Amino acid sequence: MDKNKKIAIEPGFLLERIDNEIAVYHPTKTLSVYLNESGALIWELCDGSRSTAEIIALLTELYPESGAAIPAQVEDLVRLLVDNGIAELRD
Repeated sequence: MDKNKKIAIEPGFLLERIDNEIAVYHPTKTLSVYLNESGALIWELCDGSRSTAEIIALLTELYPESGAAIPAQVEDLVRLLVDNGIAELRD
């Protein structure tokens, strides 16, 4: 995965908060993903204006106590979103 490409969520996907869980789904596709709160934060940062590297840097700055775990969490979620057609990497 190229960490310098921008990440953008494909159109039509919706995020619904249910207590401490977040469901991401598309109303016309048979696809849904459940995210925890940190996953939802990463989701919201995947707006097409930031790369994986930028998201990692931002979250590491905001949450230095979790800095060691952040790169793997961001990369894993971005890979999941891209592999399932929920997001795409752009130049």
